[in-house]
Amino acid sequence: MYNHYYLAFDVGGLFINGVVLNSRGEIMPNSESYFPSKSDVGREELLNHFVQIICRQIGKILDKYFIIDGIGFAFPGPFDYQKGVSFISKVNKFESLYGVDLRNELTMRLRQQKVFFLHAAQPFRIVFENNANMFALGEWVTGKAKDYHRVMFLTLGNGTGSAFMENGEIIKNREDVPPNGWVYCHPFRESIVDDYLSTRGILRIAQQLNVNPNIGLKEIADAARSGHKDEKEVFHRFGELLGEMLLIFIKPFQPDAVVIGGQIAKSYDLFMGQVHRALDNQQVSILFLDRTSYPTFVGLSKAITLEKEGQEIEKSEFRL
Repeated sequence: MYNHYYLAFDVGGLFINGVVLNSRGEIMPNSESYFPSKSDVGREELLNHFVQIICRQIGKILDKYFIIDGIGFAFPGPFDYQKGVSFISKVNKFESLYGVDLRNELTMRLRQQKVFFLHAAQPFRIVFENNANMFALGEWVTGKAKDYHRVMFLTLGNGTGSAFMENGEIIKNREDVPPNGWVYCHPFRESIVDDYLSTRGILRIAQQLNVNPNIGLKEIADAARSGHKDEKEVFHRFGELLGEMLLIFIKPFQPDAVVIGGQIAKSYDLFMGQVHRALDNQQVSILFLDRTSYPTFVGLSKAITLEKEGQEIEKSEFRL
């Protein structure tokens, strides 16, 4: 008897987090792995890197007889998720994949790998979904967001991911949300949101305050927690910017809660005070999560199942 599995990957600008899911959408023990994203390398090297990661995750399955039914990728945008084509540009990540048909390119390369060829289902599915949407869907079911009617989600890392949800349904095309639910490209101050509410936005603030931006986000956060004045000011200014940006979208959407995840959210203790002050007159709960991948994997497991059934994730109310 063959057991059936899926592979799920949460793709970020710095790291790719991968797990093996069983047929019930549960994460298999000891299957979680972290890989460098290599988002700044050339097209061929990056595609081969994805293939190597997939094969390594297949190697985590210890069953003698098993079938891989599909792979799900939670990928940042802009991206044509239905076609599997990335349109990310000018953000120093995955630019070499611009216009590439990832589904086709990965399938061709995987067919040459024995470990894949022996265990891949026919037909085999590769599903691409927006990482912020998958985070939102998973968090709605498994986390704090399930207690709220209307929620705005943000993922803060190399870029600014976002999703808007009402009663378990992702809202993309409505007057009270930005097109596609994406805030990253919305005009903000002298540029767009993504240039300010991201890792590079924090590093730009650091440079303005004569803090060495080359030491990295974690090191700046560690210094801030140790009491270094300039490093603390970096995060205070970031929190003010985040609060200012949130107001732009909270006023029309009127969420009950804003849920914030991503790598930057791990440092929420350094800037949440400024965010709360900026939103003092708004009747909204602000929730920070220091781990985003688990709800993202829950969302991906549902997306893969719906794709298998011929349904669209946006048209399905997500409840377990």
